[in-house]
This record gives sequence, C-alpha cells and structure tokens, in this order.
Amino acid sequence: MKFWKLSSYVLAALVSAAAASGPSDGEAIADPNSAVVKLTTADYKSFIDSNPLVLAEFFAPWCGYCKQLAPEFTKAANALNETNPNIKLAQVDCTVEEELCMEHGIRGYPTLKVIRGSDNAPDDYDGPREASGIIDYMVAQSKPAVQTIESADAAVASVADLKKPAVIQILPADYKEGKQKENSTYFDVASARRKELTFFTVQDADAVKALEDKFKSLKSGKSPVYIAVQPGADDAVPLNDKFSKEALETFITTEKVPYFGEINRETYLAYMTSPIPLAYYFYNSPDQKEALEKTFNDLGKKYRGKLNFVGLDANLFGRHAEILSMDPEIVPLFAIQNVEANKKYGLDQKKNPNPSAKAITKFVEDFVAGKLSPIIKSQPLPTEEEVAASPVVKLVAHNYDSIVKDTSKDVFVKYYADWCGHCKQLAPTWDELASIYDSNKPDANVVVAKLEHPENDVDVPVPIEGYPTILLYPANGEIDEKTGLRVPVTFNGARTLEALIDFVKDNGGHKVDGHALKEAKGGVVEDEDEEVVEEKKEEQEEKDVDHDEL
Repeated sequence: MKFWKLSSYVLAALVSAAAASGPSDGEAIADPNSAVVKLTTADYKSFIDSNPLVLAEFFAPWCGYCKQLAPEFTKAANALNETNPNIKLAQVDCTVEEELCMEHGIRGYPTLKVIRGSDNAPDDYDGPREASGIIDYMVAQSKPAVQTIESADAAVASVADLKKPAVIQILPADYKEGKQKENSTYFDVASARRKELTFFTVQDADAVKALEDKFKSLKSGKSPVYIAVQPGADDAVPLNDKFSKEALETFITTEKVPYFGEINRETYLAYMTSPIPLAYYFYNSPDQKEALEKTFNDLGKKYRGKLNFVGLDANLFGRHAEILSMDPEIVPLFAIQNVEANKKYGLDQKKNPNPSAKAITKFVEDFVAGKLSPIIKSQPLPTEEEVAASPVVKLVAHNYDSIVKDTSKDVFVKYYADWCGHCKQLAPTWDELASIYDSNKPDANVVVAKLEHPENDVDVPVPIEGYPTILLYPANGEIDEKTGLRVPVTFNGARTLEALIDFVKDNGGHKVDGHALKEAKGGVVEDEDEEVVEEKKEEQEEKDVDHDEL
C-alpha cells in the first residue's frame, strides 16, 4: 500500500477523534418536527430529483458519532430552511434502507454526501460538523462554481469574507465571454475543484481597480490574469505560466494551502492528497509553534511547489509521529513525508531534541538538494535458524525487493498484521502451502512468503485496505512502472488449501500443479464427497473472505 494512504488513514482517525468531544447519549435520528427529511428507498430518487442541492446523512441509530452530529445537523437544517429553502438536509437510516446504503458505498457512520440530482455522482462532504460550519459549507455549494464580482465594493467584500483559498480570474474589458476556450476551461476546472477553493471572475473596471489597490502584485492587462488569494492575506500570487488546463491545475494544487498551515479536520485532505511533499512540525505548545512561525512561512514561500509546511499539535496528533518512524515522546520534532515517492525523512531527534530554525532550514535545503537518506522501517532480517524452521519465506523491508523482484519465480505474498485474527487463522494453511512447493529452497519455482506490513516500509503496486491481503507476482509478469515490481494478481477466494493451490496453478507464470506435488509428497488427495467439500468451502468463505480492515 502506498505510505500516504496508510498515513492518511491514521491521521484522519486522529483528526476525527480530536474534532469530537465524544459520542453523545442522545438520539441519532433528527427530531421529527425538524426540517431534516427522512428518506427511504421508495422516495429517495424523487426527492433528490426535485431538490437541486441535498446534504444526505447515512447513519445508524446505534452510532455514537451519529448521535453527536444529530443536534448540529438539525440546527443547520432548520436554519437553512428559513434562509436558503432550496438547500435540503436529509437522513437515511442504513439499518432499514440497507440496499440504498450499499448502492452509495456506505462503509462507516455517519457518512455525508452532497447530492445534485440523481443523474450526478454524489460528492463526499468534507466540511465541518457543527451547525454554523454545515450552513456555510452548503451555502457555498449552492452558489455557482465561479462567482462574478460586479463592483468595487463586492471585490473588497469577497476578499475580506474568504473562508478558504480563492482563485480570481481578471478579464480585460474587451474580453468576449463565452467565445474563448480559456474561459470555458477555467469554469470546468472551477466546477471540478469547488470543494477545495472559491472561484471568482471579474471584468468590471472599478472592481479590477479595487483588487489592484488591495494586491500590489496584481497587474491586469490585455489577456486574462489569474491570482490565488489566501484568507486574510495582504497580497496575491499570480499564475505566471502560460495558461492551460494543466497549468491551472498545478497552480491550484500549489496555492490551495498557505505557506505554513495547520492540519485539522478541514485541511487534512488538502494536504494528504497533494503530490507535494509534506514537512511536519510537531509542537507541544502554541509558544513553540509561534517561535518558528516566521521561519516556516519564509521556507514555505521559498520552496513553494516543492514542499508544504504544516504544524501538528502533538497533544492531539502525536501518534502520527510513529507513522513517520519518529519518537512521539520527543517533541518538538520535524519530519518530511514524500507522499508520491513513499519516503519519509526525519531530523535526528537525539541531536535536535528542540529543533532550531537553523537546523530545520539546513535539513530542508538538504532534502530539496536530494542529499538526505530516507528512513526505512524494517524488521530484522530472518536468522539462519528462522529460515530453516519455516517453509514460508519471511519478508522484511531489507530483503523485500530482492525476493519480490525475482521475475524467474512465482512469488505468492501474504501481507498481514500481527493483531489480525483472520491472518492468524490462515497461518497453518499458509505453512502447509509453502511446504508443498518447497518454497524456501533456492530452486523453488513458487515462493510462498509473508510480510508483516505495518512494520516494514515497502512498495506495493495495489492498495492494501485490509489484512490479510494476498498477492501473486507471476513469473515473467508485466512490470509496474511506478514500483518496479510485477503487476500482481489479487487472491479473493476462500482461504482453503485447495483454492490457494488452484490459484497459483491458474495465475502463476510456471503453472505449477500443487495438487500433483502434494500427492507426490504423500499428501492425501482431496477425494471427499462433493457435498462435504462444498460445505467446507462455504464455512471457510463465511469465516475468511472478509479482511480485518485497517
């Protein structure tokens, strides 16, 4: 699994926990006298089609966080019903409307979706969960993807009222709206990324003058100009590259966060989904953060587009340091995570128990120059005794590439976690499978291996979203360009010995017949009554097909 994905799961959980004061003892379902609409499978489509903008909460009555959300959701619904009746808030009880919730891919509660008609795919709601925040978010969603500024007063007010970063398109006076491809591109990008930023367009001469007075770096001209503005900022950042969809997308990705920000419920997705490496400063007190704020703002400006800098309150998010292979007990600390390259770098905590501006600046300079070595989390290499004692090949980060990248062999890997119950249940079957192929011998055509995934930093070409995940890397298979590993085949069947043997024969490059090997070794060939075999398969499927989720 990509490191950023595991990292984002952990950080998301910490952010959610920090944002919550704990589950409530109230009711999860909204007051029947409120403006919250209760939807069922029977009326869902007609309601969605007759209302242009709906925030739907998919919930379970027993869910503690649903109970916590309910009063805020109800307040927001009642307020919007008075001020913006075109915006509806609704609830779907997933313990009753199971099929409807399955259609929407609901896997946890509460899940909130922004829906604009049944013909459009719902968007995940990633806004605040208190009434005022829900209201602000949904009112913003009700506005056009690109808002038009038509006066000087509106220009000043729009910038002053920003609650998230904005991109402003300044059009020349003689620009013919609707005739230029550039304009339609801007509107298309704004529509796709409206959750991340606010988008404006302005052509009115007085409004443009007001923006030029506010932002001294803004110089309007004969062609459209684009600027990015952070809430409360005294200046704007212009798009200097030649306009194109790609240039605008890159500009937005770079400028959607401040030079030095803070990770919280509202911002973590923007950071964790960005391809730009992330530099964390973990602090224990506001004073520690304030002491280095100027340093981080200066670094953020200098290395814009190369690094995003964030503060992280260690009292709330200290456990995330463990994901970065740093000691959460030694704070403040500084670390960099390259989400795209699946690498992490930490400023030595023993030498820098209280990182100085000078030490951090040098560390950042070395990172940008490519002079730093990444931290590789790995268990120890297996000893000779461990190798001899088990037919299963033990993988760790330090031997992973040499074994998994051996294209002459079919490599069958079980990615597991020590705490995973399903993994423990599979272990004896996995040992038996390895014995059949003489997996740990140098001349084996099939290598049956295992990797304790949370304890080893390795690349995997496909996402790992639960344990065990079982992947077969076929001999002489197609190479995944990003990881250099072969493109694996995922095993999703019943975790029986017979099914695993069949899978290797059907999908491996060598087409090794494990049943024949087993019989040659004196194993008993499966010759049970077909009905008995089928019952065993069904029992195994009920027990094992599900993963222990991350």
